[in-house]
Amino acid sequence: MIRRVALALPTISPLGGGVAEAARLHVKALSAAGFDEISVHTLDARTEKVDPAQWQAARLHQHHFIGPVSYSLAPGMLSSLMKAKPDIVHVHGVWQFHCAAVQAWSAVTGKPYVVSPHGMLEPWIRARSPALKKAVSTLYQNRFLRNAGGFHLLTEKEGADVAEFLSGQPAPIIPNFAEPFASDSTPPQWWRKDYENRKVYLFFGRLHQKKGVMELLDAWERLCHDDTDFKTHAALVFCGWNDGIEGFEQRVAGLGERFDNVQFAGPQYGADKNRSLGAADFFLLPSKSEGLPMAILEGWAAGIPAIMSPECNLDIGFERGAAFRTGYTAETILPALKAAQSLSREAWDDASAKARALVADRYSEASVRAGLLSLYDRAAEWSSRR
Repeated sequence: MIRRVALALPTISPLGGGVAEAARLHVKALSAAGFDEISVHTLDARTEKVDPAQWQAARLHQHHFIGPVSYSLAPGMLSSLMKAKPDIVHVHGVWQFHCAAVQAWSAVTGKPYVVSPHGMLEPWIRARSPALKKAVSTLYQNRFLRNAGGFHLLTEKEGADVAEFLSGQPAPIIPNFAEPFASDSTPPQWWRKDYENRKVYLFFGRLHQKKGVMELLDAWERLCHDDTDFKTHAALVFCGWNDGIEGFEQRVAGLGERFDNVQFAGPQYGADKNRSLGAADFFLLPSKSEGLPMAILEGWAAGIPAIMSPECNLDIGFERGAAFRTGYTAETILPALKAAQSLSREAWDDASAKARALVADRYSEASVRAGLLSLYDRAAEWSSRR
């Protein structure tokens, strides 16, 4: 019987992006399941912008790493897993040292683990730094994945990403869930008075080249140059942190000076995050590669229709009228922006209501908790038969 559960992930800091947020929500969901203990083991000790109250249901074990952050060698993780004595470990994300630590823990204890890849095994990700990923895969990760007691998948598409590692393990699709949206109705710090007469397009989250950020700026530039009405009645706001896009800040500053409708507001957390979401008319994510983006679910919970690419793996948003389709090239983003700008208030209200309804219907805490508990039991059973 599973009485003690551990989660292993790179970091609990919001700088970890969607993986950290998904793990936090899993802790929240599992806290109502009556476990003797839930422990969380990370590769680093960063606590920037971490609200301790949001992790109070778990015992935290944070470690200092050596070497590059992209791998984060933290020898202390294996020791903390051994001391915590979990019956099962839930691994969030791959390619970093926590997978090796959990593999060693399982070899010593004979106990199972499950893996949430979070989209990190899809072809686009594997094609980046191929030599390094090949080395990690050959050394231990392929063996780590094949010996997993089960996989937590976010989408049907992710099933193809893990197919080569399956030999009968459970691999259910369990979407993330979004917490109820609450805002104090205070304008965000980036708000300008003239935005009251504009539609605000918000990009929220990690600014990475795979997110279509520079292509979005290209499309915005072309549209503002060609359409004076759009330039005057639209605003583009980026909230997040730059994860290696060279020239991003300079490009935003240049367009802001030229058109007076683009700005980079930086990372937003807690109440500031909710204020930013509450001030937006559309949520933008013209991504080239995603698992299941938490930010879109949070936007929907706030009643913000999304303008997103199919690569976000949330086609149900198109089907339910909560999202509008774009690609991730400037040529496909531009007409999507133009169509959104021409949307009537009545049509926007309808899409907003459908976004809230979709979250309530499909992305609830109770459904995630039930899915995870079933996965843990099935993974333990599969591992015991090996």
